[in-house]
Amino acid sequence: MLFKQLELSNWILDALAQMQIETLTKIQEQALPYALSNKSLIITSQTGSGKTLCYLLPLLNRLNFNERKVQSVIVLPTKELARQVASKLLEFKSSQPQLRTTLVIGNTCINSQIQSIKTNPPQVIVGTVTRVLDLIKNRTINRDIGVLVLDEVDMLIDLGFNKQINEIFSLVNSPKLIKYACSATTHYSLAQHLHRYLGNTKVITASKSIWANEAITHHLVYASNTHDMFGTLCGLLKNISPYMCIIFANTKRIANDLYTKLLNLNINVALLHKDLSTRQRKNIYRDLNKGNYQYLVATDLAARGLDINGVDIVISYGLPEDDIWYMHRIGRTGRANHTGTAYTIYENGIDNQILRLSRKHITWHYLHLNKDHQLIEKPFQLRLRSKPKLDDLTNQKIKMIIGTNSKKIRPGYKKKIRNQIHKIKQRKRHEFIEKKIKQQLLFKNIKMTKSKRQR
Repeated sequence: MLFKQLELSNWILDALAQMQIETLTKIQEQALPYALSNKSLIITSQTGSGKTLCYLLPLLNRLNFNERKVQSVIVLPTKELARQVASKLLEFKSSQPQLRTTLVIGNTCINSQIQSIKTNPPQVIVGTVTRVLDLIKNRTINRDIGVLVLDEVDMLIDLGFNKQINEIFSLVNSPKLIKYACSATTHYSLAQHLHRYLGNTKVITASKSIWANEAITHHLVYASNTHDMFGTLCGLLKNISPYMCIIFANTKRIANDLYTKLLNLNINVALLHKDLSTRQRKNIYRDLNKGNYQYLVATDLAARGLDINGVDIVISYGLPEDDIWYMHRIGRTGRANHTGTAYTIYENGIDNQILRLSRKHITWHYLHLNKDHQLIEKPFQLRLRSKPKLDDLTNQKIKMIIGTNSKKIRPGYKKKIRNQIHKIKQRKRHEFIEKKIKQQLLFKNIKMTKSKRQR
């Protein structure tokens, strides 16, 4: 389906043509007919599937350029994501000079933002949740806005912004408010919150599973005794020629170490994690989108949700603990009808996690570095650790922990739940190991007794 077949203003179609966007993605085909009829929506789809245009186009289509007031507000969890959406909006300004947008984020003077909005009110405001709430409270943003968008709403909830979102919805009093919520993932707690904010709003989803993405090919590269993890990474880099590649590390320490080592090898690489200053991160994003770097070393939180131009390869330097973060990683490639490739550098110890991802419909292609540093296909046997089966009492304890902690959502609640469950499972694992050892000792004693009798 083509965008020109939709009931969109000519200036929007002109802007899309300038951006060379003609064909709707799967999620856009499902969501836009509803959104353009002024209906609230919850949109769930894989990263890179085109969710942003699902709310931007209907939002722009209903703007009244004769009104001097804020008509739409888009709320995001981080400054980087807010900048990304604001820059996307600016691409439409070339076709409609009357379009006015304002970016409101932290670490900038709120007084100057207030003065700017009051002097020349924009039709659309894009901002981080805390700054948007402040501006609604002091009535810089009028409370009769027509559209309110929660983008990356799963991240907003996971980062503990539910209290601020509640306040925003309680202050905005427009009777015909249109609400959009976009998310790459769904879970029970998120569904509860969305129901609270959006009621029985229609849910649009592009696929049955967020784990299945036909545009991305998954490779496992085994780090054997011949090559350690970094040696395997170097060998892999010699075998690929990416336009833009992101290398994900599990911690800031590992990311810093990788960055330093790759710089010493004269590789054109940038570094991105949350400890960098706002100015540093802003400059890195700008240079990445200009194509000034071929490689980027990043942590998960720093790069979540970001759309960096031309990423065709993603490398995971080890798998993240939470499976969903693997999906956020690979979502940086294979975006907007393009294909992508994901490599995971694998060493013994994460076999169970690989199997778990396999059961979620991820098909792995097994690769190995030979002595000549060439990548060859070589399937290998996963070394699965036997896990103790949890009895009914233990499962009941875990359910109680999840139920109790999920009722009062606070920042870090997920980590608290994980730690409590980990302790219970660890205790059970120790009991399992002790039982195995006792069984082995008993078996050994029986054998010794038998041998003595035979003598």
